[in-house]
Amino acid sequence: MFNVLLVDDEPFIVDSMFNMLERSDRNELLLWKATSASEAMAIMQENRIDILITDVRMPGMNGIELVEQVKKHWRNCKVIFLSGYSDYEYLQSALRHDAFDYLLKPVDDDTILETLQRGILEIEAELQTHDVMARAEIQLQKAQNLLQKEFVESLLTSQPPAAITIESQLRELQIPLLPDRSVIMMLGRVDRWPQDYSPKDKLLLQNAVHNIVEEYLHRICRIQSFSESRYSVWFIQVDEPDSPEEDQAKIQDPVKLQWYINELLEKIQQSIRHYLRLPVSFVLSKPDVEWGQIHQAYHSMRELIQRGIGLDEEIILVEQADDMQVRFGGPEWMSQDVRKHINQLLSLLESGNGPAFRLELTRFFQLAQQSVFLDYAFQLEIFAHLSAMFLTYMNARKLTSAIENDPGLDSLAHYGKHANWPALETYFLRLADRLLSLAEGERKDQKKEIIDQIDAYIVENLNRNISLSHLAKRFHLSPFYLSRLFHAEKGISLSDRTKMLKISKAMELLLAEGIKIQEVALELGFDNVPYFTKFFKKNVGVTPLEYKQSNSQSMK
Repeated sequence: MFNVLLVDDEPFIVDSMFNMLERSDRNELLLWKATSASEAMAIMQENRIDILITDVRMPGMNGIELVEQVKKHWRNCKVIFLSGYSDYEYLQSALRHDAFDYLLKPVDDDTILETLQRGILEIEAELQTHDVMARAEIQLQKAQNLLQKEFVESLLTSQPPAAITIESQLRELQIPLLPDRSVIMMLGRVDRWPQDYSPKDKLLLQNAVHNIVEEYLHRICRIQSFSESRYSVWFIQVDEPDSPEEDQAKIQDPVKLQWYINELLEKIQQSIRHYLRLPVSFVLSKPDVEWGQIHQAYHSMRELIQRGIGLDEEIILVEQADDMQVRFGGPEWMSQDVRKHINQLLSLLESGNGPAFRLELTRFFQLAQQSVFLDYAFQLEIFAHLSAMFLTYMNARKLTSAIENDPGLDSLAHYGKHANWPALETYFLRLADRLLSLAEGERKDQKKEIIDQIDAYIVENLNRNISLSHLAKRFHLSPFYLSRLFHAEKGISLSDRTKMLKISKAMELLLAEGIKIQEVALELGFDNVPYFTKFFKKNVGVTPLEYKQSNSQSMK
């Protein structure tokens, strides 16, 4: 839809153009008409104008002056001038005002339509060019962000290039940092993400964290944020004020700036927790990190936040942490202590005692976190012991494939995948629940299979020795365990099941023609008829002979 405004002080001309264009079906047009510049101005102020067709000479404000006003509001508007005067002065003035075309009155309908069509095509071409440029701008920005990320990662992980290269990189990548000044580095870590957050959600919230930090600090210093792996990194520099008004806001002493930022960090944490519902920890470097020391400072800060993992969430640390280590050191843990607890955990896990295992594992993590500055290598040792314990249990029972994705086998091999120790504890508890559930299901299947085999053996061997001791030896179980297991699976004791099967078989055989009672007794494993008769009468209420005779008469 294109918006067209027609302006001429002669009502007949403007009405004629309006009616002609309204009848035309070449384009979708929204038409307005005015018989004076002031009326046209009122329409223009409330509606977008894509094409203006206006007379040049009008009383009061003329067409040239009207165009000047329209262009202030709608600078991309295409202007077509109409005039009954072909003098050079008006043509030159129209061209200076970027007229799309200049038509001499009287002008026929086809000429107006053709000129209008060219104007619409040019607008469409400009829109398409604008879209292409906008997409190119987005792609350029994405490339710029990627190049910035690569540059910063090189600073964080290796010896930086020469100072002149750093200067050119900062300039070309439009990073607002100065190569001749030291930096204060700040490392941030989201301690715990909600489980239902997607990678896109996390990226958006990480950017929101950057925005909150910069909102607090940008008035007092230069600051640039970057995302790296699991961490956010900020480079901060003292900054010269741009105006006398900024002189009081900018802090130009690096030591004072570091102190001031440290004072603000608790407020920043509170804002992030309030607005984003996220716990975030920060580590602040010394106030004078040179460009050549950035990778060393970054390594030190990562190690510090990893060593301080026992503080749980929302840590605020400074790079020199010796005083904090003395203050919060806590009891020292030794390797033998870890192995002792691991052996207890493994014993509970193998026994299938889920509640006791969960209680012991929780206690294990509580003890570990009493030492705030637990050496990172020792953390890895503890993680390795726990991982080995679970892997040993899984491999012995062939359960690894069952937990490949849930709760995730990969997290059992990489310590860095866990944000902090509470997250690690939650993972191991979920893993234990899953394994114990799988093992319990497997045990139930095994028990059922064993009892079904024993029951089938009894049915097929009623004439042989099927005593509890004989069955226990045959199936390699203790008599007590076999008796208890059979009752649990079948809901009936082993002796009652055997008795029931023998009575049922005896009643079946006694009704068979030509079979003597003595033969039935032998078939069921009884050595003499009197003992069989006593057994049968006790459980059926009649002797075998009475049962046979009674049923024989009823069948006649």
